[in-house]
Parts: sequence; C-alpha cells; structure tokens
Amino acid sequence: MRLLLWLFLLLAAPTLAQAPKPGSAGSGLIISGIKVDVAGKGAADARLNGWRDAQRQAWPQLWARLTGEMAGAAPRLTDDALDGIVSAIEVEQEQVSAKRYIASLAVVFDRVRAARYLGSAGSVIRSPPFLLLPVLQDAGVRMAYEPTSPWLAAWGRLRAGESTVDYVRISPTPGDVILLSAWQALRRDAAGWRDLVDRYQVADVLIPELILERSFPGGPVSALLIARGGTEGADYGRLRLVNRGGDVDNLLATAVREADRLYTAAIRSGALKADPGLLEEVKIVESAAPSLVVPTLSAVEMRVATPDEAAWQRWAAQLRAVPGVTAVRMLAFVAGGESAIALDAPAGIEALRYALDQRGLTLAEDLQGVLLRPRRPTDPRVEPPAAPETTPPAPPAVTPAAPAATAPPPGKPPAPAAKPAAPPKPLLPPGTGA
Repeated sequence: MRLLLWLFLLLAAPTLAQAPKPGSAGSGLIISGIKVDVAGKGAADARLNGWRDAQRQAWPQLWARLTGEMAGAAPRLTDDALDGIVSAIEVEQEQVSAKRYIASLAVVFDRVRAARYLGSAGSVIRSPPFLLLPVLQDAGVRMAYEPTSPWLAAWGRLRAGESTVDYVRISPTPGDVILLSAWQALRRDAAGWRDLVDRYQVADVLIPELILERSFPGGPVSALLIARGGTEGADYGRLRLVNRGGDVDNLLATAVREADRLYTAAIRSGALKADPGLLEEVKIVESAAPSLVVPTLSAVEMRVATPDEAAWQRWAAQLRAVPGVTAVRMLAFVAGGESAIALDAPAGIEALRYALDQRGLTLAEDLQGVLLRPRRPTDPRVEPPAAPETTPPAPPAVTPAAPAATAPPPGKPPAPAAKPAAPPKPLLPPGTGA
C-alpha cells in the first residue's frame, strides 16, 4: 500500500509543480512569495499539502490585486477548481523533512481559465507602458541603471504576470546608463523627459526610490520606499520596511511587491495616468489633395478616455443608448489611458456621427485614428445625413416599326409597280446556241 501511495505522488507531482513552459509564466497571472509550513504522513505527502495550501492562499491575493477589493471577498473555490486554473507552482525556496514541509512558493494561474471566476475584473490587466527608473540610495551613493545596483536586479526578477502595470525595463547599454541616471530622476524639465519618452516608446515614467539604511554588518536593515512617478515626481505612497535578520535580498523583494501594490492602486483609482504633456503635439496641416472615399462599414473602431473601469462602464451605457448602435464591443482596455472600442452601426459612419452629435459627442480624427469625446462649443454641428439617391429605372427598349405606305395625292395616278427582276438565264454547254 505504501508503494502505491509513493507511485501516485510521483505521478501527481509533475502536474502540480511542473516547470512553466517557455512563455507560460509571462502569459499567466503569478502570485509569488507564498509561505507554507505544513505537515504530512511523509515527505511527499507534506509537499503535496504545501502546494494545496499555496493555491488556497494565492487565489484571494489574485482576486484582491485585480479587483481592488478585500481578499476576504474572493469567491470560495474548491481544490478541484483551483487545480483547473493553476498552470504551475514554482518553488522559490523549500525545506523538507520526514513529515514537514516549509517553503516559499509562486503560484501561476492560467489567464484564460481564471477569467471565468474573475468576471469583468479579468480584463482589467493592462496599463499604459511606463518606463521604470529604479533609484537606490545606499550609504550616500545613488544609483539607477548601474549594473551593480541590487535594486535594479530585484526589479528584474519581477515577472510580467505578477503585475497589472506594464513596466518597461530595458537592458541598459553604456549610453542608457548615462541617460537613465539617478540625477535624471530629479529633473523637472519636460523637454528632457519627452526625449526619453520618444526614445523608449513609453507613455510616462515611474521612479520607485529606495533609501537603504544599515545598522551594522549583519545587523537589521531598514529602508524607506517612495513610489514616485511622472516628470513632476508625484508621490503615490511611501512605506517603511524593516528586516531584522539583515537579509537585504529579501528586503528588496518585499519592496518591489509593495511598490507594485502602490502603483496598481494608483492606476485603479485614476491618480496614475499617462502625462499628455509628454507627447509631442503635431499640428495637422490641411491638404488640397482630394480626400479618399472610405467605404461604409458596419463596425466603426475608435478610442475613448478610460481613467478607470467605472469610466468605461459609463461609456458603454451611454453608447448603447445611441440610436443606430446595435452593439458596443471592447477591443483593448487601458486603465488610465485611451481604450479601443468598436461600435456596430449598420446605417454607416455619417449616420453614426449625427446620432452621436445629438447626444453631445463627436468623433475627432487625429494621427492615431478616431477619438470619441464630448462635443466642444467650437466643434461644428453635424448635419443629418442625406437620403440615398435612387436612380429611376430605365424605360423599356422599343423597336421602331416599319414606315407605313403613304397614299398618293389626289388627282395623281399611283406610280406603276416595279417590274420583277428577270430570272437568270440557264447555263448552256459549250458549242450550243442560244
């Protein structure tokens, strides 16, 4: 019986603690740093119990991170349901004894399968791309993208699936180290920041600053975390962290998670958004060239401003009430930026423009496409679309009749009838007379 139990655990173990496939962690939702301390009938049974316990702890944390609600409000899921949405469990650190299992684990949730339990919150997983500029101050030395920065290395260990914020982390060249310095984080020059935004193709910048304080070698370590962002260095929260064991790496990992939590909360509340002043304004010059005729399509794609999820809900309710709109579809949701949507309007774009104008909205064309926004007093009113012209059917073709014979004038005899042509003479053999 004991041999059968070991065989079962050996077969079940790869399905729970399998190494993620290439790209699976990047496309999944990861909750790391789960601490477990459980016992079992044996080493394998204790490890299995630890993995189960990690799944139960990770699900409420994932719910709280994506919805912004308390972890206690997460739906109660059975172990079988959790097995269905967990794609892998990664071991960060573990200690195994005969009947006890102590470990730090990371749970990887499948993004698609977990969405049915997350509801509408499953789609709120995107943000504008933010350039990450981590600044560390340690013993009076400030550093950012220097290769020796442990703060930069800690951010490099943060995987894409662990956060809803789109952090742009670069592999710095010597030129990047000069441009993205700790001094750059103190600049308030919008023109200088605009050059960096254009260089790295981002919407704005985030500056997590960590001020490290050491008591004595091997002693407790504390740090002040300040989550800054934008060209003005807006403060989105600060936190004091302490590690009494002197484990700097553990302190840095905790600081990364806390900074991500502060940035996520700022995006969800609408406080953190892309700075429109960093985007170079381009004036559109009207051309005398003839305009292109765009064919009328039933689906019209456009962008709308969505500082938070509540703003999108208001847009959806308002657009569904517009006459002629049969469906409102979300193409890409960007919290704190502009989301892409599509409206099904079978009557065509001109009829849609008029219907939106009657509701106080307008479709403004720019270099990025079409932006739906409230109508301004300076916007011209949209005239109702003209009724389509109908071409009358062509009259049926009439074959002209032959001219009728006219009667001769009175007193004049009728013209004699023409003689019929003489029949052709028969051919005679040669040598005969006529």
